Amino acid sequence: MNKLAILLFLIPLLASAQISDHKRIFSDSLEYKNFNQGFLDSQEYFIGTGDFFIGVTGWYAYGVPNAVCYIVEPKDRRFMNPINPNVGYLYSDINYYNGYKYGATKKKRKRIMQGSLTPIGLLVGVLGTLILLDN
Repeated sequence: MNKLAILLFLIPLLASAQISDHKRIFSDSLEYKNFNQGFLDSQEYFIGTGDFFIGVTGWYAYGVPNAVCYIVEPKDRRFMNPINPNVGYLYSDINYYNGYKYGATKKKRKRIMQGSLTPIGLLVGVLGTLILLDN
């Protein structure tokens, strides 16, 4: 009887569960085609190498540059990459621009976090190696 009561309680909760995507819809519909294309292009053509190096060198100033760069969105001048075949849509289609900006922001933050965590990973690796070699 208890199992039946629990099952009857959980079915309505599980049946109406939805995933919130914070107004960012990635679907194959034509309505979001340009947003999705902008997001995909930003993941391929947005250059985040400088953000990685900011993350690595930001530790010397107690992580303040990392925090500031993580919060600030990338500037529009960084979006222009001549290798991108859809660069013409960047300022002519607002949905493509929003998708590109959203993806570039995510990529920038990812590169800053990778750069910030690299020195910690190297330190743990070196200390682990020294501890293993000492025994």
